[in-house]
Amino acid sequence: MTEKKISIGGVKKGRNEGLKAITANRITDGVPVWLAGDGRWAESLTDAAIYEGERAISALEFALTQEAMVVGPYLMDVTKDSGVVQPSGRTTVREAIRNAGPTVTSDYSTSAV
Repeated sequence: MTEKKISIGGVKKGRNEGLKAITANRITDGVPVWLAGDGRWAESLTDAAIYEGERAISALEFALTQEAMVVGPYLMDVTKDSGVVQPSGRTTVREAIRNAGPTVTSDYSTSAV
């Protein structure tokens, strides 16, 4: 079986090895979301379904059909320890920030003063 190249972290290319979750940004507000096992998009990594191998690729293919709901779905590396899902691999910092929320407060405005 030939191993497919897949998108990891939205930028890098990697092999389909290890545990993966699927993440994207919601179209309506840009909020990071994760694909849950029931096909809905959850706002927390803890609700994300975890995939391996061909199941990860199939789930990503499903996510790519959700263009009316999300933009830019990709597979991210994760670990699961005692039921807790955490980002792992080269994109750990990026994914931890996406999971925690914006790094600036919401009181900033682009309106003219």
